[in-house]
Amino acid sequence: MLFPMFANNPNKSPSPGFGERVCYGLGDFASCIIYAASQAFLLFYYTEYCDVNIAVVSTIFLVSRFFDGASDLVMGYIVDRTHSPYGKTRVWILRMMIPFFLTSVLLFAVPESLGDVGTIIYIFVTYNLAITVVYTAINLPYGALTTLISKDSYERSIVTIFRVVLSSSGYMLTTVVTLPLVEFFGGDRIAWMYTFVVLGGLATFLFFLTFVSCQERVVVDQSKQEPELPLKEKLKNLFRNKYWCMLTLMLLLFFGADIIAGAANIYYYKYFLSDPQYIGIFTTINTVLRLALMIAVLPFFMKRFGKRISLMLAMAFITAGYGVRYFDPYSIPINYLSTVLVGLGQGFSYALLWGMVPDTVDYGEYVTNHRSEGLVYSGASFATKVANGIGTVLAGFVINLGGYVNNAPEQTQSALDAILFAAAGVPVIVLLLGCAILYFYRLDDEFPEVVRTLKQRHTAQQTEGLSEGLTEEEKAIINRTSNPQDHSKENPAS
Repeated sequence: MLFPMFANNPNKSPSPGFGERVCYGLGDFASCIIYAASQAFLLFYYTEYCDVNIAVVSTIFLVSRFFDGASDLVMGYIVDRTHSPYGKTRVWILRMMIPFFLTSVLLFAVPESLGDVGTIIYIFVTYNLAITVVYTAINLPYGALTTLISKDSYERSIVTIFRVVLSSSGYMLTTVVTLPLVEFFGGDRIAWMYTFVVLGGLATFLFFLTFVSCQERVVVDQSKQEPELPLKEKLKNLFRNKYWCMLTLMLLLFFGADIIAGAANIYYYKYFLSDPQYIGIFTTINTVLRLALMIAVLPFFMKRFGKRISLMLAMAFITAGYGVRYFDPYSIPINYLSTVLVGLGQGFSYALLWGMVPDTVDYGEYVTNHRSEGLVYSGASFATKVANGIGTVLAGFVINLGGYVNNAPEQTQSALDAILFAAAGVPVIVLLLGCAILYFYRLDDEFPEVVRTLKQRHTAQQTEGLSEGLTEEEKAIINRTSNPQDHSKENPAS
């Protein structure tokens, strides 16, 4: 072991404290530097600075999603089979920090001398290396760490709030500082590379803090663990988990709506509000509202109304926020209102959706008798990354169908209509589909029974483990101690 002082210590404390919660959230802050960049700027960088046709870039993103889906399943399977002194998830954060930095820079370092075909090949290779391979290999284990950081569902939800608070902060930082940094470094193609040397270096340092500060408290005793199931059986069990299936679709649709709007926003701000720098202003407002609601209001709502009802309210706000743009798409006050409504909804939705994932891990164990954090999180990761790719693709295709022309001083009316539809209409349609699925999601009501049953099973397993090697008389004593009521029925005189 290279760094014995950083070995996993499940007994460090009974539950994660404030510092550990913050450091866990810093991992999503780091992830969002690339997530926000790929959502808000990558399509813009390829079209406006590298002069690649928007339909070509969108096609690359679409084709890459097939590779990305396979990488999530493979990585989920690998995480479930990982055994390391650093833990099954923390070790991957350590292993992938440096590759994360390098690929972050390569994404925004397209050489000018490659020519048209060479540029397309470079984009395809570096995009898949960064997103399909490296981002999957660090972000999926990081997400699965939520299920191992505590056994308590509410505690995991609180940790998730810290995760989403820091995630929103990372997204805000990236969207606010990227364009100013590009201008600071010269405003050309090479300036984008320097910008992501800075941002990628920051992300790598934050991932290191996550690795050092967080611990896996849910540790399976390998000597008593059941034999490893084949991948085919694990996948079959995964799809027996109906709430995982529903949640994966909801993640796909919710994040898809967010990413479609995010990819279209910079074009919307440029051609409707005459300044792409508005992306920083509106993202800051959105993020401040998200953070305020997540910290001050969401814990109360989760306890009072449950995750499902709270998420329904959140989606209603977001749908209204995107929809109001149609009243006057050129109005800056209308866009402030839109930002406020979307921010209010996203203050609940991000934390709620990620907070529901660990619950589906427990439900999967309840249904199948097998626990599989890695594959469950591979589904969640797969959904968000497919949303990232398809959302960006859909935004690009919709805008391209309207007749968008790269760097044109003015766009045609059909191109403007397409930009507005991508920034407002499509997200509303996608969110309404997500709400339809949420209607059938009832795990909140069933979860107390799930927890009770799992506790009984774990207690029975521990009792069975303790009784191994004991005499029949000693087993009988343990049984009478564990079941005093049954003993009294057998011996009424007692």
